[in-house]
Amino acid sequence: MVINPLKIIFSIRTKLLTRLLFLCLTAAAPGIHAADAGLLGCWRATRIVLHMQDGTEAEDTSGRCTLQFKQTQFESTCKTATGTATTAYRYQVVRPQVYAATMASSTFKTEMIGSTREYEYRIDGDQLRTVSVPPAKPPEPPAVAAPRVETEAARTPCP
Repeated sequence: MVINPLKIIFSIRTKLLTRLLFLCLTAAAPGIHAADAGLLGCWRATRIVLHMQDGTEAEDTSGRCTLQFKQTQFESTCKTATGTATTAYRYQVVRPQVYAATMASSTFKTEMIGSTREYEYRIDGDQLRTVSVPPAKPPEPPAVAAPRVETEAARTPCP
């Protein structure tokens, strides 16, 4: 059996180029950033304001909701009169100070599973402030736009 050195060189070069291309595409993938280490951990919501489409607002300052951020997911847990509502999200930082969260599961708003929203966030010491970003394109009728949500939270030890 005769080994063709050109075939070996071509094979090695192709593998190296493929790996290099993959690394370049991964590094340059638009809109994908590493998780912000400042988000990681647990936060207790000290103030949540829902701004409805009709101009009304609903505010909660009870501190009954917590967020626990990990590298690619976070969980929101709220104590309610009937028990605990838990919602899990997959998220990624898409621009500096903005993350996109996709609802993965919920014991409360199951019709919203799979939906994605963007949130601007700011961390100031042990304080986290988030504001939902309105969608670039309004929902088609008869869909109803989700309320704008503002949250202020304080860092807290994780359970």
